[in-house]
Amino acid sequence: MSTYLVYVCQAVKNRAGLERYWQVAPALYPKDIDVLAGYAPCQVLEAVQDERVEGVVLAEFPPFDQTVAWFNGDAYVQARKDRTNGNEYLGMVVESGVARISECSGGMPVYVVFVCREILDQEALDTYRQRVNGTLDEYSAQVIIDHGRLLILEGQGPVAGVTVYEFPSRQAARSWYDSTAYREVRQNRKKAAKYLVILTEGGVPPVEQRMPHTRVAGSAASPCGVAS
Repeated sequence: MSTYLVYVCQAVKNRAGLERYWQVAPALYPKDIDVLAGYAPCQVLEAVQDERVEGVVLAEFPPFDQTVAWFNGDAYVQARKDRTNGNEYLGMVVESGVARISECSGGMPVYVVFVCREILDQEALDTYRQRVNGTLDEYSAQVIIDHGRLLILEGQGPVAGVTVYEFPSRQAARSWYDSTAYREVRQNRKKAAKYLVILTEGGVPPVEQRMPHTRVAGSAASPCGVAS
């Protein structure tokens, strides 16, 4: 079972500090991590109370307890001060809860990230979870994370669970999300819980291409677009 860091950048008020962090942090990461998505273009599909999203990071890390120990180690505590000074994140370490079947073949994959903020009706949510995976098969998607053990490392809860799906393309992800089959199933989810849902492209752009709307102080540019 894999462990992931799931980070949602919610506000950037200190771009210079963030760029300093991006320069030094890779040397401090554990060996053999796999960054699936790192501040690539993204889109908010659903939000709770207009939650703002600037960017998303999704990375496979060492086992849960090792990752927590690394995060709290002196070297990374010092390095992340540049990232957290004036910038806001929701950061979590999450066990996958599922076995990953295979790597995505072909082009750069796309991820749909579900952050459950509050459960309102557990029975309706169970119904949704029993039915949702059957809507994925047609779109060559696989489940990366499905409500495994989690710990909030930074930012504000509550978080009741995290689910992440991997799709071979943005078109496949949007086709699934907009499909008749999924629209029918997700009515159970919307009755059952409050979610932040984000579609993010995979890969890690160069520093100058990450969250370009945050590069100019006081810019009115929009963060990750909100789906219509």
